[in-house]
Amino acid sequence: MSSKIISGKRFEGKVVIVTASTQGIGFSIAERFGLEGASVVISSRKQKNVDESVEKLKAKGIKVLGVVCHVSNAQQRKNLIDTTVQKYGKIDVVVSNAAVNPSTDSILETQESVLDKLWEINVKAAILLLKDAAPHMNKGSSVILISSIGGYHPHSSMAMYGVTKTALFGLTKVLAAEMAPHTRVNCIAPGFVPTHFR
Repeated sequence: MSSKIISGKRFEGKVVIVTASTQGIGFSIAERFGLEGASVVISSRKQKNVDESVEKLKAKGIKVLGVVCHVSNAQQRKNLIDTTVQKYGKIDVVVSNAAVNPSTDSILETQESVLDKLWEINVKAAILLLKDAAPHMNKGSSVILISSIGGYHPHSSMAMYGVTKTALFGLTKVLAAEMAPHTRVNCIAPGFVPTHFR
């Protein structure tokens, strides 16, 4: 019988980045990875939110690094990846969770600037983040895109948001083919969860 001790923590030694992870779904995802032994890198647009969440996770014995990152800011995206690689030397998992829903208007009544913001943060930023992260992701790595049940059946009050979440289904299929065989790409579509869009 082997004398090797198995910790039972499935992500021991893994490095996980979770965007928009100082509250709600993102925070819970980061927390779970951390409790499973991963070193988690959390991010948010505001330093105060990052600092508070880092302390909460550290209090649970989780190895955590906090970085300010607005996913639509190219320099901040690059800094998120660079800071992670400088500290840990690799990236095993990227969870793209950041999203906005600034409007409850119907699609044909939505202002162009709002359409641009929805597309930029909910879809485009995920692609650009992965462009930065991919060179540091090795065999066995994983990408998780967070979509929504609204991607299957967009609600009238969240119409364009739902369309962007539908787009993530297609993006997942394309990236799964592009990043295979070394990196798996999957998509999660949560149901309605109380959260605070910022």
